[in-house]
Amino acid sequence: MSRLAYYADFITMPALILALLVAGGASLPGLLAGLVAWSLAEYVIHRVLFHRLPFFKAAHDLHHARPSGRTGVTSWHSLAIFGGLFLVVPAGILAGLALGYLAYITAHHAVHHWRIAPGHPLYALKMRHAMHHRGDEANFGVVTTAWDRLLGTYRPQR
Repeated sequence: MSRLAYYADFITMPALILALLVAGGASLPGLLAGLVAWSLAEYVIHRVLFHRLPFFKAAHDLHHARPSGRTGVTSWHSLAIFGGLFLVVPAGILAGLALGYLAYITAHHAVHHWRIAPGHPLYALKMRHAMHHRGDEANFGVVTTAWDRLLGTYRPQR
């Protein structure tokens, strides 16, 4: 994937969130609902689509083979998805979904591309995600462990 396709979401998502908050009439309850909805979507997308469905699994397996590569959903795809959601989802919820997605891509990028030392606030997240990459069918949530804990797929660090 090109650098532009990989990194564009780090610019377009904050712009979308800001536009929805300023001009779209997004509300705090909607934003919070969108964040919760994103956390569940992140878990389901990762556990079901990326680990079970052959089309997505093949691409995700490449990510597991080369975790520091620029693999994933291109910014063009995420923009198309959020554009479609804009037609049917209230601004606040959409802003929350976009904010959750931004948190996800930022955290996922950090655990694979940044040197994170023990003691750093992101270190536990990095170690938990590393367990997932070692082949454990666990720890599907990147930003939060909530759904893994609730659905029995959480594994503590060894």
